[in-house]
Amino acid sequence: MTISDIASYVTTADEFMTHWADVDADRVASTLPVLVVQGGFGLTEFTVDRDALQAAIVALEGLGNALDLAASDRDSAKTNLSERLSQFRAAVRKELAATRYPGTMATIPQATLAESKFLRAFDDTADLWLRINADTTIPGFTGPLLLRAGYTQASFATDLAATRTEYQSVRAAENDLTIARRQRDEQLDPLKERMFQYRAAIELEYGPGHAFYDSLPDITPSPGSTPDAVTLSGQWNSSPGSGLLSWNESTSPNVDHYLVRFSPGATYDSGSSSISANLPPGTTTHETLDGLASPGDTASFKVFVVLTTGNQAGSNTATITRP
Repeated sequence: MTISDIASYVTTADEFMTHWADVDADRVASTLPVLVVQGGFGLTEFTVDRDALQAAIVALEGLGNALDLAASDRDSAKTNLSERLSQFRAAVRKELAATRYPGTMATIPQATLAESKFLRAFDDTADLWLRINADTTIPGFTGPLLLRAGYTQASFATDLAATRTEYQSVRAAENDLTIARRQRDEQLDPLKERMFQYRAAIELEYGPGHAFYDSLPDITPSPGSTPDAVTLSGQWNSSPGSGLLSWNESTSPNVDHYLVRFSPGATYDSGSSSISANLPPGTTTHETLDGLASPGDTASFKVFVVLTTGNQAGSNTATITRP
């Protein structure tokens, strides 16, 4: 296994740990000191760094789930507000049709609008509702104006405030994820550098022809042909309700698997991307909700052809937005 993506840092490190343990066991049996690299860094320290990276990767999954849940709660709150605004408009048309109020009502905003633009309509509605409740000049109407099941303006104001809090929760979750991703990435190069140092140490101590040298794990793919990239397309599939990715089958020999990666947003970012799936040769479609948990979500995808040699090539980016 060679380093081809972030997760493969751990699996490649595992191969080095196994090799290093065998070398140390042989050296101890031969009354030699265990093998260390620059700064007296040995297998114990390497294992600590490997475990720290694994923990960081696992933590990111949890933070990603936290962001998804926060976004889902926010979107549910937005849907609830929109439904209440629809009821408010119906109540005003029913109770106050002959007044000036129907012409001053806000329309229901699109769910995909930015926070400030989306919430503006509900701030306007909360204010207008208060004015209606306080208006004692309307013939045949005595406030307060109530919606279905006795829903009041105060309840609407409470729900509006709660929706703002949900937006804040999403921003906090996004910030946590960004910081954790950067902290994870800071661990990658030092771990990889230790692998290179270990290979150099084995070459110095044993040299070509020795079993320990000849069995050294690789860090990067061996020289060889890079596979032809596939062409990727993506769209939202309303039935069954998921993102649908499609690509042509690779004609490159020795295809090991297809690696599907995604990152949130309209631009693919390799540094923030996550694995969506590892798929066997012959697969040319993939259905997913990764990055598309809620209406209005957008995610960008790439499909990588990975050969048995570790060589790989990424497709074009396909971006999908959930209606």
